[in-house]
Amino acid sequence: MRWLRGARARSRLAPVLLRLGRTFGFGTRRGIARATVAVSLLGGLVSLLRGQDANWDLRNYHVHNAWSLLEGRLGIDLAPAQMQSYFVPVLDVPYFLLVQHAPAPLAGLLLGLLHGLAFLPVAWIAWRVLAADPRRDWLAPLLGLAGLASAAFLSELGNTMGDATTAPLVLGALALALPRADGRWPATRIALAGALLGMAVAFKLTNALYAVALGLAMLAPRQSWGARLRGGVVLATVALGVFAVLAGPWLYRLWSTFGNPLFPQFNAWFQAPLAAPVAVADTRWLPQGWGEALVRPLLFTVNPYLVSEIALLQVMWALLYLAGLAALARWLVVRRPSPAAVAGDVSATRMLGVFFAVAFAVWLLLFSIHRYLVVLELLAPLVLWMLLRYLLPVRFATRAALAALALAALVALAGWNDWGHAGWARSAFRVQAPPGPPVGLVLVVGAEPQAWRLPYLPPGPAYASVGSNFPETPAYAARVSDMVRASGGEVAAILPVVMDRRVDGIARRNLWAGRLGLDAGDCPVLRWLARRSRSLQLVEPSQAPDGRCRLAPAADRVHATAQANEAVVADAVPLLARHGLHLEPSSCIQLDSWIGAQSHPYRWCRLVPLAQDPGR
Repeated sequence: MRWLRGARARSRLAPVLLRLGRTFGFGTRRGIARATVAVSLLGGLVSLLRGQDANWDLRNYHVHNAWSLLEGRLGIDLAPAQMQSYFVPVLDVPYFLLVQHAPAPLAGLLLGLLHGLAFLPVAWIAWRVLAADPRRDWLAPLLGLAGLASAAFLSELGNTMGDATTAPLVLGALALALPRADGRWPATRIALAGALLGMAVAFKLTNALYAVALGLAMLAPRQSWGARLRGGVVLATVALGVFAVLAGPWLYRLWSTFGNPLFPQFNAWFQAPLAAPVAVADTRWLPQGWGEALVRPLLFTVNPYLVSEIALLQVMWALLYLAGLAALARWLVVRRPSPAAVAGDVSATRMLGVFFAVAFAVWLLLFSIHRYLVVLELLAPLVLWMLLRYLLPVRFATRAALAALALAALVALAGWNDWGHAGWARSAFRVQAPPGPPVGLVLVVGAEPQAWRLPYLPPGPAYASVGSNFPETPAYAARVSDMVRASGGEVAAILPVVMDRRVDGIARRNLWAGRLGLDAGDCPVLRWLARRSRSLQLVEPSQAPDGRCRLAPAADRVHATAQANEAVVADAVPLLARHGLHLEPSSCIQLDSWIGAQSHPYRWCRLVPLAQDPGR
């Protein structure tokens, strides 16, 4: 009876799957177009549902760097967005211009649409690799969609961090670099691949790891060595040329201004005086020794914080690691293809394998930061599919592969985490202007991201950061002192305000409690919530102006937040004193600013030179 019920379910499902295959299958150009448009629209919709992007990098440098480039502020300001002030800003300009002149939700929609386009090159690569598989019409888009259901890609869907934005360029370069089905390797396609690759690296320098991987992958296909070398030279030449056109002017300006084209990074080589002679590489995430490196995929599957500030839950890398080891062992023993493996395009398969392996190895040795794996995670379902088809008998391989992909997608979707969002407002960014006369210099104090406010403050002052993550030197301090003197003593400081973000969630609970009538009478539901949480307390009706119950942050959390804000000001006093400036805490005023609908208050403090301080 179980078999009969299963047969009936399959018979009912078969027409639906057939219709989907005809509509979105890759057997026709219309099917490719429909699938791509549908997935891209899905990405745009999800981006709208996630809300306004508010990630740390956006608040620190994505908004600032675009504004600084457009306003020509490189020689005016001094690292207001910390060391990230000098990252290549080209990719940030379109988003900044869009949110300046259009509603913020439109920018979020367009980002989601763009990120969804990563589906097309992934599915295209799958179509080429599975050349002899009769199911590739529906299997290629399925593997492309499975790639989008990955932890790193989902975390950046609709945000400005750049890894998901440049992923379609890298994947498009790989897709175009694959030899055609007839074995030809047109130079025009390789040149176009190089152009896409050069754009990806210019927009985000960490994509250089994929440039190395694709360059080595050009040596893998079944071509003569002369053809392989010519293809690699064409790819590299075009990629370098496009990179020079897009990023070269900015790198040259950094070289001319500071003496380091990657300022302040790699300053151990360039010795620019304003930055310490260090590499300024984030080594926190690198494996500790070869033993850990060899099992790294298993380790960061169990503990995602090994490679990320937020938990990006996934099992794909553990599955790939185990399947890869098993495939390597089988190849060493058998030394011939599995009869169960699909006879695909050997050159395309080789290129994909070399690209994937080299990119992961370079990532592991140089970065080991999870979000830089977006491109590989988009390709991971295809790679896992090929490994399992190589390892398992025909009757088990497809079922095992589909089950593994379903498990990986479910874990990533269930553990979906992101880098920060806010509610939508028409304007992406708003800043309350400080009162009083204008100043000549504003010091951005501390390592918290604050530079996103600068384009929305009244024009006029120069900006410099102190006490940030910039590797300062005595020459840097001297430059700040020069800026103080040039300001005529009219100096102010921007300090962050520590916020308890759980307050936003409490406000939403109170809103829904009022809509549902749960805040009236003895309000047992709110009382129960307050008893079960250490971070909540109940405001009794007698203590509320409207006579309704309210949830509020627990007293110890309110006290801890107040202490943290006092510490911000206290720590700033000696820091500014080292630059010859006095901060009187009582002179600071708190002003508001917003990212979308989310409040991000800040302190505006007037400073005076220590020689003018009446208390000295």
